[in-house]
Amino acid sequence: MSMTAAQRIAAASATALALTLAGCARGKDEQLAYDVCLAGAKKDPTYAKAAFAAKEKSNIQASTGDSGIRVNIPYELDGKKGLYQCIADKQIDGTYKVTF
Repeated sequence: MSMTAAQRIAAASATALALTLAGCARGKDEQLAYDVCLAGAKKDPTYAKAAFAAKEKSNIQASTGDSGIRVNIPYELDGKKGLYQCIADKQIDGTYKVTF
């Protein structure tokens, strides 16, 4: 069954709106994932005294196929540079929880 021109325009508009809204949520989700991972790093006795990079200098990537976000935060501790790695999973209430 073929779509009419109006149906195609409506479908394209709905897709564009969904992509726009997903982009907005992505930035918010990235910030929440970074915040929970940074808090976890600061609670870890191994990294507690480290100087961590800002979100803009961190590598944050959504995992494919699930609700997890991989967060890599550069840090410096005792003159040595490292990378704190974390996976934050989105919870039902919209918050994030460190799972790795």
